[in-house]
Amino acid sequence: MVAQDIKLSNGHSNGAELLSNGVNGTSKVLQKEDSIAFPFPISEDISSFIGPTYVTPQTLVELVNYALSDAIFSYSPETFDLDTGIVGWKGAEQENGFGVVPLLSQLETRAGAGSLPLGYILSSKLPRKNEYAPRSIIASSGSLPALAPILTEISYLPSVPTPIVLNVAAVDYSPVSGTYVSDYVTALNTAEKASFAVVNSSKAGEIQHMALFASLLSTVQPTVHLYDGVRLARESQRVVDVLSVKRITDTFEKIINTANEQKLHRSEPYSKAGRLLSALNSELGTSYKLFEYEGHDQPEVVLIMLNTVDSAIATETALILSDEGERVGVLSVRVASPFSEAQFLNAIPRSTKRVLVFGQVYSQEQVDDKFYHSSLYEQAFAAMVMSQSFPIEARPGLIDFKHTRESVFTPKHFVWYFDQLLRNVPVVYEIPRAVSLNSFSTVSSFDLLSEKSVSQAVFWTTDDSAFVIAPSKLAQFSSLDSSKNTQFFASFENDTLAGIVESELRHSKLTIDLSYPVTNADVVFVGDEKIFESYNVVSALKYGGTLLINTASKFEDISEKFSSDIKKVLIEKNTVIKTINISAIVDATDKISGSIAFQIAYLTVAFPDSTAETFLGKLASLNLAEDDASISEVSALVEKVQNSITTSALPTTWELKESDEVFLPSFAVADSFAPNEEKFVEEPSMEVETWQTAAKHLAFKEAYNFTTSLRPDLPVTNFIARVKENKRLTPTTYDRNIFHIEFDISGTGLKYDIGEALGVHGQNDRELVDQFIKMYGLDPDAVVLIPSREDPAISEYRTVFQVLLEDVDIFGKIPKKFYESLADFATDEKQKEYLIKLASPAGAEEFKKRADEDMLTYADILEEFDSARPSFEKLIEIVNPLKRREYSIASSQKVHPNAVHLLIVVVDWVDPRGRKRYGQCSRYISMLPVGSEVVVSVKPSVMKLPPLTKQPIIMAGLGTGLAPFKAFVEEKVWQKAQGHEIGEIYLFLGSRHQKEEYLYGEFWEAHKSAGIITHIGAAFSRDQPQKIYIQDRMRECIEDLVPAFVMEQGCYYLCGPTWPVPDVTAVLEDIIAKDAEARGATVDTHKEIEELKEKSRYILEVY
Repeated sequence: MVAQDIKLSNGHSNGAELLSNGVNGTSKVLQKEDSIAFPFPISEDISSFIGPTYVTPQTLVELVNYALSDAIFSYSPETFDLDTGIVGWKGAEQENGFGVVPLLSQLETRAGAGSLPLGYILSSKLPRKNEYAPRSIIASSGSLPALAPILTEISYLPSVPTPIVLNVAAVDYSPVSGTYVSDYVTALNTAEKASFAVVNSSKAGEIQHMALFASLLSTVQPTVHLYDGVRLARESQRVVDVLSVKRITDTFEKIINTANEQKLHRSEPYSKAGRLLSALNSELGTSYKLFEYEGHDQPEVVLIMLNTVDSAIATETALILSDEGERVGVLSVRVASPFSEAQFLNAIPRSTKRVLVFGQVYSQEQVDDKFYHSSLYEQAFAAMVMSQSFPIEARPGLIDFKHTRESVFTPKHFVWYFDQLLRNVPVVYEIPRAVSLNSFSTVSSFDLLSEKSVSQAVFWTTDDSAFVIAPSKLAQFSSLDSSKNTQFFASFENDTLAGIVESELRHSKLTIDLSYPVTNADVVFVGDEKIFESYNVVSALKYGGTLLINTASKFEDISEKFSSDIKKVLIEKNTVIKTINISAIVDATDKISGSIAFQIAYLTVAFPDSTAETFLGKLASLNLAEDDASISEVSALVEKVQNSITTSALPTTWELKESDEVFLPSFAVADSFAPNEEKFVEEPSMEVETWQTAAKHLAFKEAYNFTTSLRPDLPVTNFIARVKENKRLTPTTYDRNIFHIEFDISGTGLKYDIGEALGVHGQNDRELVDQFIKMYGLDPDAVVLIPSREDPAISEYRTVFQVLLEDVDIFGKIPKKFYESLADFATDEKQKEYLIKLASPAGAEEFKKRADEDMLTYADILEEFDSARPSFEKLIEIVNPLKRREYSIASSQKVHPNAVHLLIVVVDWVDPRGRKRYGQCSRYISMLPVGSEVVVSVKPSVMKLPPLTKQPIIMAGLGTGLAPFKAFVEEKVWQKAQGHEIGEIYLFLGSRHQKEEYLYGEFWEAHKSAGIITHIGAAFSRDQPQKIYIQDRMRECIEDLVPAFVMEQGCYYLCGPTWPVPDVTAVLEDIIAKDAEARGATVDTHKEIEELKEKSRYILEVY
């Protein structure tokens, strides 16, 4: 399969070309006009990229891909600018480091999106200049779900014909915040399921090196290179040591040749990664590590983070604090997979007492779920629990600090977290307003750049104003001073005033290699006074900083409309106020003069000691031309601007009303990467309809573009299954209801593999729904037209009753955000204040009690705060959707081609009010009568049988954790019936009592009698005076397990709760040690266990 090149316009979403004599010389560039977001055009000549260069990190990633790859597949949504350089270089027919012009395919993100690159990768007959050079995919994390099936298919291949590297910008649109967010969790989950290696970048200065390292690592394992796509990738700055195309290629070839000579392919995965990284260090003179600790030599508190922009900020913060004597540090995980537990543990200082594992999760619901953990925490926990490096009594306490994709962090946040950890108090995510508004507090006054002679500015303009380009021009102006470094970033918000831009500019004598919002600005320049209505723009000012406003009004007049929050900040920070009216100086239609006037105003305020002569020529050259006439024109504007700037005193008559406080956002809510081209577009909203309207739409589907489909609101492929059998396995007198249920899937097309899970889309309790409808005063039969949360372009007709029954988790656990949202609807002032408090740091303890002890639901809160009555349309917007629940499949489809079996326990408890409560989905399923229809979907799992049928399997399941092992045994029966030789099967099971909880007991005993199951080790912990557990039963037959597990390459599986993991691991280590002793060999049992995990011979599915 050969792809065809697909041509798109060059430049940062701009098209055509121009000639530039800016900071990168006189080479042709890929940009037709000045860019609001990217001040420094990309050169069309790839040989111009060498040494100090103003560039975006994304361009450096593209450069490495172009230099090494003969085929590049790009999934860059419009305005994401992930392939601007590659498109231009390809169009200019620039040859890469191997002397070829790479094939470029620009593809859309949709179902089957990965078919083209997969076909190309598998086409081993295509000629190549270098067999080790990778094929490259460039994408955002938002594109990965569409690529995931193909990536997983690659992981199943015994070997990949050509290396493959994915450079993934961590960015996706969040429907929760309505913004673009740095989405790492999707990429990490996708890579884990596809068994790809993961390399992380945190800074502009290292991103090119890590893109090269990822290409090297892809020669031994398909690799993802992951980096921030919201800010870092789009931030313009000077990178001092840009590697040329020749240097990239020479380094790649030299390392690969050396690796082949040293037979690197025979090493373990994490060993390969470490050795390749060491080789790269030797070539570049760098000192990168798989795990990098920086901070105090004897820290008490350590943050463990993925090597991202956040870890870079946290690290610099820790270094400054440790210089001041604080015992803090940060451990950054540069290579998230393969994860070397031994090297990870070695990197943690032994003085550490508390560890905060900083992990991103997908949603606030997962943050609030105490049983849900980030993937990084799970890796750290597993390493620490099974570690022999830390004695049990000396192990540091692990804290799972989860945050959502929507979270944004600054240095002040990390000062706040370190402070809480050192004080040994629970870590609160948000900085209290009392702390952040106190200009003299350690948190508020902290800035990483305060000691680096840096000037910082923030500019706010509407995206169609005459001077929207001015901040970008100022970045160019600053870059002309070769003794200093400039950093520039622009953020777009398309809603406020139909489109605004927040631009940030830093200018320093020292290298600026951190990516985070400006929080201590010398100047904040607001181009439109209306922006104050939507943003607290002054919160970014430093103490004594200057607020410059472009306005035709007096400051006294416009400031009266400021929120109390803005007024407080202005007073607290002793702000200098200056105003200018640019429209009185230049014609409103003259955008060039307006932009120049804006630039002059900033330079005059920011650098009051500089004379006009120092910038006249530069401004003229950048904006007009380098001639006397242009200089005279700028000179005339300088005089007008400087005479028009006025200084105002802060009013002393402001009334600051606490009850009227409105807390506005401080940074632009980045919902776009480009100006708003459609200024007045109505967002889809839920509508209350009539039966007549719905009937009309359904009767004339084509005319109204309506279709009938199964749960179009859900993002997965769904099927309708029918209940075939529902049988309780425990006695009705027993306190646990564990049941076996079978679904008929005849004719549905549903396919599942061994070990996979069935997602059941359950319903709320009908009686509770009726009670809520009555309490809330709703009409259950009212028809509503609901836009899908997953795709707002899709709307669905439902009744109010259906929505509450199937769509919203109205009886589920409440996130903190709900209290905040509900406060907007409260008419009773006391209730409103109480709701606001519960959503604030001040109410953290009470919120935790309500969530974890009282276990209150949305319905409970709506009944308690009866003055807060959002309309039904608003209500379903602020209540979380009802999620599917996943259960391990207990059947083999080869044995039951038209059925799915599940083993489920009904979750129940009594809350503090004395109410009997149930797990929503487990109770729903338990009550389904035969014949009921249920919406289901399939989820993949790591629980797979070994590749060879004769390999022994050792299964350990606790309670309903036995479900996948019933499927395993059925699959083994089928294999034997097909004439395959099957290996020994050992089953260890645990529960409380044999009489009540010997789940599937007759099934196990029958297959043992039939010779399928070799041994059953049943541990019924409470049937005798002493407690007996599965690890005890394993030790009883350890002599049999040694040959099965070690000599015959058996696979061990544990399914159930996490608590037996250390004990079970200890037994497996003893098995390995016994075998080694018999052979007279010495082994590192801990290392052996890690290798078994890597080879999928020790598989855990625990919760």
